[in-house]
Amino acid sequence: MWRAKFTTMQWMYYRLAILFMVATSTSALAVETIEFPRFRHIDKLQTKPEAALPGKIILLADEDFAPFSFKAIDGKPAGISIQLALAACAQLKINCEVKFLGFGSLTNALQQKQGDLVVGGPKAESPQAQALNATRPYYLSFSRFVARNGVNFQNADSKSLAGRRIGAVKNSMQEQFLKKNFGRASLVGFETSASLFEALRIGGIELAFSDSTVAAFWLVGETARSCCVAFGGAFEDKATITRSLTMLVRGEDKALQRAFDYALDILQENGTTAKVFKTYLPASPF
Repeated sequence: MWRAKFTTMQWMYYRLAILFMVATSTSALAVETIEFPRFRHIDKLQTKPEAALPGKIILLADEDFAPFSFKAIDGKPAGISIQLALAACAQLKINCEVKFLGFGSLTNALQQKQGDLVVGGPKAESPQAQALNATRPYYLSFSRFVARNGVNFQNADSKSLAGRRIGAVKNSMQEQFLKKNFGRASLVGFETSASLFEALRIGGIELAFSDSTVAAFWLVGETARSCCVAFGGAFEDKATITRSLTMLVRGEDKALQRAFDYALDILQENGTTAKVFKTYLPASPF
């Protein structure tokens, strides 16, 4: 998905949509059965941390990275990454405080000991993250096609979509994936995801290919006008469209990293992770 492809106005829209989801999570939306992937590969050999852990730590989070980390209307920390981190803190009996920073400041703040763990921001593949210790991923990004209602395609494969007008954001991971795997289609580039989806809505293209989470929010938003549906399954490709979100600690804090890996495993196994996803996502993007 990733944040470099969004404008300020787009992030504002997605944040509002997420806040609506959180506010209504106990109503009709909550009764829908939504299945989410179990992203974490559970380490069956990992045992409960025996090393002494700090009684309090500071969690560093991107202040504008919805739906993973952002400020709610009441000013409180919210988002998938933050809620998982706070649940892990409770599991480990650590008192945790969230400190918001801009995206570009997170890893430097961690290295300068302004906080102890980055919970939402740099993806695992970034140079900043590789210089630090990371937990196993708690989220992987996928992408998928979106089509207008009533427009039928046989399958979401290269042969079936040959010659079709398929749109993606220019210079995005999704465009790279299409060029690599759907070269027989007629590929159309757009400056933003907003212009991509609008072209799909009015019939300028036959399919849009987008990050799954972004598509899920657009489909339930006002600008879609109930025009479209997700088509086919979600695609995964670590060379292009699939990126990992992890939690980061300094190199000397391996015990803290192992402790959070242990806690995140428990949260996935006991269903807490799925509940967090259901709170912040309008439907399974996968």
